[in-house]
Amino acid sequence: MSGERAPGLESGPGLTLGGMARPAGIDFFGPNYRSAARKRDRNICVWVERSGGWRPGSGALRRISRWPVIRSLLFWANFLLQVLGSLKTLLSFLALLAGMFALLRILEFGAAAGGALPGGALELLATFPILPLLLVLFAVMRLTALGRYHGAEHKAVAAYERTGTVTLEEARRSSRIHPRCGTNILIYILAASLIEPFVSWWPYAILQFLLISEAWFVFGQTRPSIAVGNFFQRYFTTAEPRLGELEVAVESLRLLISAERYGRESDSPILLEARY
Repeated sequence: MSGERAPGLESGPGLTLGGMARPAGIDFFGPNYRSAARKRDRNICVWVERSGGWRPGSGALRRISRWPVIRSLLFWANFLLQVLGSLKTLLSFLALLAGMFALLRILEFGAAAGGALPGGALELLATFPILPLLLVLFAVMRLTALGRYHGAEHKAVAAYERTGTVTLEEARRSSRIHPRCGTNILIYILAASLIEPFVSWWPYAILQFLLISEAWFVFGQTRPSIAVGNFFQRYFTTAEPRLGELEVAVESLRLLISAERYGRESDSPILLEARY
């Protein structure tokens, strides 16, 4: 379906919005709808649909959903629904897991076969596999479009939260560092992963996910946590977006806000001609 560009939208009641960068676009999530935007040739394709994640409706369910452990289970369930929202993403996730396993085996083999210095370095990486994985992640985020789309996602959301409108100019003036960024949880993932080799209790491999999310809920909005998270964003997990990537973020978010306000969703992608 073709569509005109959404006009700048006034804020009205504030919406709590989230997003997720993709290699060729951005997904945004609102209370009731989600949008997915991809850049294809000279067009921006935007899908708007009902959110797939579960949200508690009644007051009692809402209170229960905030209980420790329960909130963590819901957090990881919604995370998986967002990350594995398509077959392509699912296959990419499975390929990543296979690559992680292969990398660990290679590091263990290199540690056993190498000399004192290289063997020791490889043994360190094999003992703490989170370290090489983070290096790969940071390289991808800084050197590819994924990191630029991540920065564009933050700029678009920050423009809406600051001014109540979503325009390219306001997004350009906004910061790519956002205090509610989901990648700030990397601090707690890193801490739990560095402890794991010293914990011989096998259930820790599963329980650490609860520890990570509970620490995130308790400490995630404290000043020290935000400061460290902002450091990670500035130097590792976001990059300054180009105008083309920022335009994708702006159009996707504007159409999502329109859907939240007027209940609009699309059965086919909305095609917008890209200017950049």
